[in-house]
Amino acid sequence: MAEKKNVKLFLELFFGTILIHWLVVILSYWLLGKDGNIFVDFYNKFTETGDTPHYMYIAENWYASSGEKANLIVFYPLFPLLMKIVGFLVRDYFVAGVLISNVCMGISGYYMYRLAKEELGASKAMDSFIIYALYPFGAFMVLVFTEGLSMMLVIMCLYYIRKKKWAVAGILGLLASLSKSQGIALLVPAVYEAIIYMKNKKKFDIKTLSVFLIPCGTFMYLLINKLVLGDFLAFAKYESEAPWYNTSNWIADNISQQFGMGMTNYTLALEIYWIQIFLYFALIILLFYGLKKKVPASLIAFGGAHIFLSFLHGWLISGPRYMMGCVTMYIVYAVIDNKYVKGIIALLFGLLAVFYTVGLWQGQAIM
Repeated sequence: MAEKKNVKLFLELFFGTILIHWLVVILSYWLLGKDGNIFVDFYNKFTETGDTPHYMYIAENWYASSGEKANLIVFYPLFPLLMKIVGFLVRDYFVAGVLISNVCMGISGYYMYRLAKEELGASKAMDSFIIYALYPFGAFMVLVFTEGLSMMLVIMCLYYIRKKKWAVAGILGLLASLSKSQGIALLVPAVYEAIIYMKNKKKFDIKTLSVFLIPCGTFMYLLINKLVLGDFLAFAKYESEAPWYNTSNWIADNISQQFGMGMTNYTLALEIYWIQIFLYFALIILLFYGLKKKVPASLIAFGGAHIFLSFLHGWLISGPRYMMGCVTMYIVYAVIDNKYVKGIIALLFGLLAVFYTVGLWQGQAIM
């Protein structure tokens, strides 16, 4: 009976996550007054959007060792590798990417609920699930971007870290750090939980060493850099050049840069600059609020590490998308006491989700 109930819950949350995101995509399409075949338009539009062509190229050809495509080494390999595998079955890399993104997104919604339930109980867990599903840049999890995959791996890893399933958490963390640079932030809560676990047991447990699988994903990525381009840090060279122009700078300098650009370009300020500046300070406040409300220290630590790594990007044009991975905010949202504040935030998230997805359909600089 309990097993049937768990399967039912999984299916409800899995398909609920997918449905909410697709409703935003479809509503945004209708608001633009389009009357064509949405799925044909979706295919034609989003095969050429943002990073999608790059992932499709890597899936088909792997990384290039020379020429103009050599700069695609900046993209982490797990997502295009999965696209390659699924592409053998569906014979279309875009369709493969969409399938992977949506399946992973559905699983991530289920584990978002489970993680929150472990910490807060069933009622507040649903609040975490809803705000996660309404995140304003969640449409990227529908598309051929690595977000759906990385969100699934990060949330699952955090769940199994909290459950003290060290080997499972280590493998999931390895995969997360092989899918996105911020995945290595999972090492912080993993090591913290392992230390507290052994302190409480008053003895060393060799199983906890599994958490050091997490950075192995990053090392594997660096090894690919070496094998393909002869340099472990080849990605850094290409990131600093056109079209990425991305180096690591101190966070204060990056925030200042974004503020300055927002003051000179009001259209992009609304689409990129203001929202990520706001998110930075809002999330820092949320972390302190989470500490006050006794959200587990390991989750707070993960949030801090994720924000730190994300805002080191010197050309910070995808900050709002990066912040989707700050899982801590969905947990902290659920512990807000004032239901009216929570309702306003949820409504704002939903409206912004539609607003930014409309921008994606229009080809605006939503990154």
